[in-house]
Amino acid sequence: MSELAVAIPNDEPEPFLESFRKDLFRHFVYFPGSSFAKKLAHCLQVEGIWACFVYRFGRALKTRALPPVASHAAWFAYRFLEIVVRILTGIHLDVEARIAPGFYVGHHGSIFVGPGVRIGPSSSIGQMCYIGAAAIGTGAPVVGERCYLGTACKVVGAVRLGDEVAVGAGAVVLTDLPRSAVVVGNPARIVSYKGTADVIYLGEGPLPVTGQRALDSMVDR
Repeated sequence: MSELAVAIPNDEPEPFLESFRKDLFRHFVYFPGSSFAKKLAHCLQVEGIWACFVYRFGRALKTRALPPVASHAAWFAYRFLEIVVRILTGIHLDVEARIAPGFYVGHHGSIFVGPGVRIGPSSSIGQMCYIGAAAIGTGAPVVGERCYLGTACKVVGAVRLGDEVAVGAGAVVLTDLPRSAVVVGNPARIVSYKGTADVIYLGEGPLPVTGQRALDSMVDR
């Protein structure tokens, strides 16, 4: 398991530009050689990028000490943008969650990452996902590095997911998962230990296959 406290120190301001740049890399890596105009168009069209932008802005504010007037104005701007993004996209990345850089949100709709959640670098999330505590005031999930949270999956409670865990579409995770586990079903069951190399692309090698071909490649026969 990655030590997320190293990736995001508790006592240091979180860098907005550096973290958001790494989020953008995860979105742009599938379009190598794109011009600036195409990248700009992508930013305007992909709701997940909007959500990452607002989340990084909020985290930068939360981990910095600003003069009172500037702080009030900045927090008002953040809260306004957060509400707009939630209404337009259905994505809520809580400012009390700690999401390491390189977060990929490729789709919109019913995505909730709750307070206290910790997600490691270079991870991905699909639409209709719930990652959070089972009840207010209880423990929240800790997700490792380079994890894949598939469409409509649920990761609930004080569970820990090791690095390179892949949670299949619709799976419900209620217990800890070891490194590189691939899980499906409700409750989630391990079907292989092939990790996420086939579904998380960081720019090296050929583009990964997707859809049913990707799922077939991850399940032991």
